[in-house]
Amino acid sequence: MNKYITTIFFFCFFTLLIKSENLPDLKPILDAQMGNSIIEIPKGKYMLNLQSYRTYRFNNLTDVVINGNGSEIICNSQERAMGFYNCSRVKISDLTLDYDPLCFTQGSIVNMNIKKGWFEVEIDSGYPVENLSTSKVQFYDPLTREIKKNSITTYSSNYLELRKVADRRYRAIKNGSWTADEKIGDLVVFNVITTKPYPAPHAFYLENCTDMEVENITIYGSNSFSFFETGCSSTHYNYCVVTKRSSPAGVAPRLRAGNADGINCNEARIGPLVENCMVGYNGDDCIIVNGRSYPICKTDQVAKSIYILSRVDNPLFESGDTLQHVKYNGVKNDTIMKIVSLQPYTPTQEDISFVLSKYPNLLSKESYTKGLCINVNNFPANINKGDIVYNANRVGSGFIIRNNRVGNNRSRGLLIKSKNGLIESNEISNCAMNGILVSPEINWMGGGYADHIEIKNNTISGCMYERSNAAMPPGALSVFCETGDRKVALTGAFSEINIHDNTIKDCPYPSVVYTSINGVTYERNEIIKNINIERTHGQIFGVSFTTPVWEINNIYSIVNDTTVNNETKNISPYPNPVKENHFTIEEIKDQELKEIIIFDVHGKKIYQQKFQVPVKKNEFTLDFLQNGIYLVKLMLNNNTVETIKIIN
Repeated sequence: MNKYITTIFFFCFFTLLIKSENLPDLKPILDAQMGNSIIEIPKGKYMLNLQSYRTYRFNNLTDVVINGNGSEIICNSQERAMGFYNCSRVKISDLTLDYDPLCFTQGSIVNMNIKKGWFEVEIDSGYPVENLSTSKVQFYDPLTREIKKNSITTYSSNYLELRKVADRRYRAIKNGSWTADEKIGDLVVFNVITTKPYPAPHAFYLENCTDMEVENITIYGSNSFSFFETGCSSTHYNYCVVTKRSSPAGVAPRLRAGNADGINCNEARIGPLVENCMVGYNGDDCIIVNGRSYPICKTDQVAKSIYILSRVDNPLFESGDTLQHVKYNGVKNDTIMKIVSLQPYTPTQEDISFVLSKYPNLLSKESYTKGLCINVNNFPANINKGDIVYNANRVGSGFIIRNNRVGNNRSRGLLIKSKNGLIESNEISNCAMNGILVSPEINWMGGGYADHIEIKNNTISGCMYERSNAAMPPGALSVFCETGDRKVALTGAFSEINIHDNTIKDCPYPSVVYTSINGVTYERNEIIKNINIERTHGQIFGVSFTTPVWEINNIYSIVNDTTVNNETKNISPYPNPVKENHFTIEEIKDQELKEIIIFDVHGKKIYQQKFQVPVKKNEFTLDFLQNGIYLVKLMLNNNTVETIKIIN
């Protein structure tokens, strides 16, 4: 009771201390309750004074409940709002976070010179006009106010200068002849940065925490990720929201929420449960579960030592953890390696140069200057320089992502680099890139490589509309692995992936992609294409753009595809899988078969037969068929087309 009275006293007292923003300061209210098992934020609107105090830190809390009671918190500097460090079984709920000044600004293109490579943006009234940055520049359609189709996001590397030319007008000067298909009238978003040195990134931050509950937290802005956790276990996100906020009268509606990812779970021992959340309009991926991979620069078989490069100072490895080895061709090694000890290691320039030669497209390559020596109990015979390793205990294993609504963002809806997980009953729409991408993204050195993941009952619509990128992983629903030299990984990068009962619509072909899986189940997925959307994402990998599904380098457990291509399925082949290159087509109902065309997984036509007299049933023996999956197109006498798949 005394603690509750203290809380009320501080609330009343600090309500009288009006800041320039006419808001009471939240910090004293929280400070007064540290040590309580229940921390109450009386319902109201508060300022979190990051200019003076920086991030509000919750350290070493155990079995604590923080009740926001529907309060709103306004941060006055573009940096981290709240951080939880080494906490266990803490629940925080019922809060809204926003920023003033905002972490971004927006306006419209009012002038441009294509030949000289610049465009000018008039900043909207009510939005920041100082400390603008080209670290992430996005273009929006003025009619829909959504990210512009067939455009790209640009970064500081795309610009020579962002110059203020009038009170609310900036000129963005390009560093080359690139185009984002920008036009006069298009809407543009720039990041806004704080002038304070070393601002902490991300709005809501968890580090080395276990069994946290984050419930009914809404975030309208962030300088980077909205929710970010690293090195945690078993976080539960429930009814959390990342979205753009409505604007007051006379101010143009906001175009963006947070500047980067919505919910990012990094290197967790046990992955998160993310359910009933709404994540969208953010500047990058919506929900991510991931670990981190490291390239090998040297090995010592006698000492059982593996030397790695790193772009971070303290990679999360501990004695007793399992080290997963992945060969350069993308195949996981079955040898179980336990970490015995760790030693500092300073890589030589020769080490660095070798790794960069193996991974020429490695992002942030200039940061790979750090090293670590990992001593293991069991040294594989086939481990080599240029292969990679990652901590199999730090990839968010056991994650669940279900019943969420995500999208309207510039990148992926769900990005998964993990194992033993479930992706279920999510609605994913209007992502500029993949709706669901399961991939280690080797050029980011992400980990891990997917194992025992079920993807079911999800709906993906209107994704993959960014300008065609030949090197982008293809497929609105994609389980995809590439190697350092940009080839599709061989069978064994992934294992036991179950893809079933999903609906993919209004996305370019191929709408579903899966590669490199030892043990894939693919059944009862529906694909309905919008014929007006065409892209060539993944062209360098030999992708077919004429088929709804593209797969390569897989071993199957079950394939029972009911893919729909704007038609109703009326035909069943049998047996399927095909036996001894023999199968029969029948069950055409009231129609007859005029023509059959068979394509391989690359979209190459390998067989065609026209029937002089349409038939109801026909038997085929095709001795030239190799093992694999084939797309069969059937032309019927009512001028409709049925598309089926067979496996041989």
